[in-house]
Amino acid sequence: MPNWEYRIIAINIDFSEPANAEKASEKMQNLSQEFLRKEFPEQYKTNQSINLALQMQELINIYGKKGWEHYFQGIISNKILFYFKRNILKNKQKDEIALTNKEESLLQQLDELQKP
Repeated sequence: MPNWEYRIIAINIDFSEPANAEKASEKMQNLSQEFLRKEFPEQYKTNQSINLALQMQELINIYGKKGWEHYFQGIISNKILFYFKRNILKNKQKDEIALTNKEESLLQQLDELQKP
């Protein structure tokens, strides 16, 4: 009989409105839209859309690389929970698989006990 280990990961799905230089300039009358865009380029990118499905796909693929099987997901409040499991005895060699820099950056917000 297999011995399983489990991981549960939460993704925040609380969407906020993207930064709008025009609205910010109206609120802070001393600062122009141009100034705000120049001084805060990361905040006022023109295309800041979030592809939630792609982020979830990448996360599931990262865990799959490490031998984790995605077997369930659920929603609690504004979080999607992903449930993973893997056979302790069969998948220890998968821990040695290196992740790309992009994959590592996706995992930075996780607690050490949640990482694949």
